[in-house]
Amino acid sequence: MVSRWNYIAITTVMFIVFVLFQFTNVMLEGMNDYEENPQVRNVDELPGRDDVYSEEKAGAFDESRGRVIYIGDDGKDQGRVVRTWSVYTKQKLLSFDTLAQFEESGWEKEEYPPEMIVIDPEAVDWQRDSEYECLNEFTKAGISLVFGNLPDAETIEGNQRLRELLGISQVREQETTVEGIHLYEGFLLGGEVVYRTEDEEENALRQDMELTFPWYVLSDEAKAYMRGVFGDEDIEAEDSPAIIWRNTAGRAYVFAVNGGYMETAEGLGLLSAMRSQMGDYQLYPVVNAQNLVIAGYPGLAEENWYGMETQYGRTMEELFRNTVWPAVIAVYRQNTLGLSCMMAMQFDYADEELPSQDQLLYYMRRLNEERAEAGLYGLSVSNTSLEQKLTEDGWFMDGTLPSYRFTSFYTGGLPEAEINEALGDELLADVRTVVADYDGSSEVIGYQTDNITRQCTVTDGVRHTYREDFLVKCLETALGYTSVRVDMSRVAFPEQDEDALTELTSSLGWNIRSYFRGFGGFDGTTVSESDGRIRNFLALDHKQHRENNAVYLEVDGADESSWFILRSENETVSRVEGGSFRQLEKNAYLIEVQEKNAVITLKPGRRR
Repeated sequence: MVSRWNYIAITTVMFIVFVLFQFTNVMLEGMNDYEENPQVRNVDELPGRDDVYSEEKAGAFDESRGRVIYIGDDGKDQGRVVRTWSVYTKQKLLSFDTLAQFEESGWEKEEYPPEMIVIDPEAVDWQRDSEYECLNEFTKAGISLVFGNLPDAETIEGNQRLRELLGISQVREQETTVEGIHLYEGFLLGGEVVYRTEDEEENALRQDMELTFPWYVLSDEAKAYMRGVFGDEDIEAEDSPAIIWRNTAGRAYVFAVNGGYMETAEGLGLLSAMRSQMGDYQLYPVVNAQNLVIAGYPGLAEENWYGMETQYGRTMEELFRNTVWPAVIAVYRQNTLGLSCMMAMQFDYADEELPSQDQLLYYMRRLNEERAEAGLYGLSVSNTSLEQKLTEDGWFMDGTLPSYRFTSFYTGGLPEAEINEALGDELLADVRTVVADYDGSSEVIGYQTDNITRQCTVTDGVRHTYREDFLVKCLETALGYTSVRVDMSRVAFPEQDEDALTELTSSLGWNIRSYFRGFGGFDGTTVSESDGRIRNFLALDHKQHRENNAVYLEVDGADESSWFILRSENETVSRVEGGSFRQLEKNAYLIEVQEKNAVITLKPGRRR
């Protein structure tokens, strides 16, 4: 039995806890300044397209700046990838249509020879002895060669000199089909992975790698970075079909890619990884931004009631608020990606349902508490024009949160002309970045207009495929950047059973934990924070040189902190003056430079 005094004491304590709890909630609510967007800037005062690094602005070539030669048609996909990579890495690029043209240029007389020559095999006459002599001269001079694709298998099989150059001992089959792909550790960031599963359902969902290609067996001097794998365990690994490898030739390496990986943005990571294999260390700038973009969330109108009831047995408000929100926040809190929700005021502008003011205010409070960003979703399921959609969204915002200004706009795959026209709308007057879906081109970050950036989502967080995962590893290696997209329109307007909520809630968390855990050393950002880093990255230039165990780095054009990746097989970072560092994985470090000049001190590590 509780005594009178114990009862009074317990009641008093409960009352105090209740008062404190209520007071805390009142304070939090009062401090939740969700009505203003802290990312609003005058975009005219931010770095713009005119500030982007270019070879012309870099001025005369000097020893500190790398130089890359491309031999081939630079108007084709591979040529565009090389040009984009040279801009991102702040290198000077020279292009020649054919190897013979470059040979006539007198390259051997240059004071600073190139570090790397990327070659389209169509630009080489494989029947001319002088072409081989020229290539051998490159490797004797310590210039590495990169074949972003290869001559056809019949040409390679019938040409011993070409096989020796590429490090191919045998063309076992001119075409074979494998069951999966094995990417080895130490090449791309993110570690070793085998893109293969014996689960037929899982394989049907994820397997989209190139699985049919010539079967090349490598010589002993060659080192493979990626191979095809069969289900037949009797085939030794060294005899498996080579996909990406290097061969030792003269004082340099010859890199080869058996497939079309150099024709998309994957080539950016392959080139960065290859260059990191060429010397004692490699230091290059990156963006350092990891985004989770929830597109079309929250939906603020009670739409598609029949589909909601049939598929889920609840309304859209109940589904998004009581089920989706806890799932999204759980994934966000358990990982390192920054969160941006691209809000759909409505999905269907042809029905009579209108967005809810209460729902908007609820989510704006919650997003602000989570330090997440509220952007604007630019798509709809109706035939409503983008102009009319923005007009109706503007009316709703003016009547609910008139002081909130959007700084990000999700456009999915909308045509460029339509996007540019929409950016003139009053509702988008403060937009500083457009978020689009990756379209397979060489650029994943850049400028949509002279002062508004464009950044791409590069993978589907729910239906993450093997090829998307490979692209993520390539972009993390080249740029320290990724952007994961979750399309909520599939939940709001499900077309098939596989669009159900259960797929999203189960797959999203598993995919993020499984496929992105190797990149926790990078920073999570909202898309507007990512925008600032993209502008900084595109505008900066740098010089570097080494003296003994110290790398001296000078950064120019960066208004804020800038980030670099340093990779070395035999050395580790011990100290950074003018900045800081963190280890990303074995032999790879993220360097933050906070001043114009930084000194990176290295110490010997394990030898190969």
